[in-house]
Amino acid sequence: MTNATYAPKARAQHKSAEHTENQLLLTRIHNVGFKFIEALQELPREQLIGMLTLQDEEFWAELKNQAQLQILINAKTPEKQEQEDRAEARELFLKSLEKSGGVHKSSTVIKILSTTVPTLIKKGNRGEVIFIKWGAENLYPVFQFCTREKNSEGGMLAGIPELLSLIKHQTSAVRKCQFFTREVEIPGTETKVSIVEALRRGATPEEMAHFRILAANFGTNHTM
Repeated sequence: MTNATYAPKARAQHKSAEHTENQLLLTRIHNVGFKFIEALQELPREQLIGMLTLQDEEFWAELKNQAQLQILINAKTPEKQEQEDRAEARELFLKSLEKSGGVHKSSTVIKILSTTVPTLIKKGNRGEVIFIKWGAENLYPVFQFCTREKNSEGGMLAGIPELLSLIKHQTSAVRKCQFFTREVEIPGTETKVSIVEALRRGATPEEMAHFRILAANFGTNHTM
């Protein structure tokens, strides 16, 4: 009699527990599925549609593999953050060069200097022309070139070849650009001018003498 009294209650509790477990499993599956779908947002539409044509077992395996791959790609690691920061800094640097004319690709510089690709590469490696490595392409700041006969030295802005030849110490292309584009004080005057600006209008002998000193000391403790 006692068993007959409590058995239905025990079965009801068992069913209730099963129902709760099933609900928890369904919720977990929903959460995992949502996380996978969220990770796959960047996959091409064609690839996603192709996955939908797979059998259930293949679909689940491919879904999991692609989602895990995307999670790895999107993961923020210190190394990846450093690379992204560096890329962002380079983008900002290129944007800053727009004030002085932007950059040329190799194909344009070859025409301006009437030279060839191998010779241009040699000029860059010897420090005779400033270039910025950008993936497989080299970019050349526009400010160093000039096509006006009055102010040109073989396609270069008059004065820049000499100043570049005086920079003997190893320094980056970014710093070389800053050397020419940022304003400097001219001794004996109250004015500040960038070397590029002075060269474009025609630098005075006093200015050139000062620029030569700055170039020779550039990259040392005596640099500006």
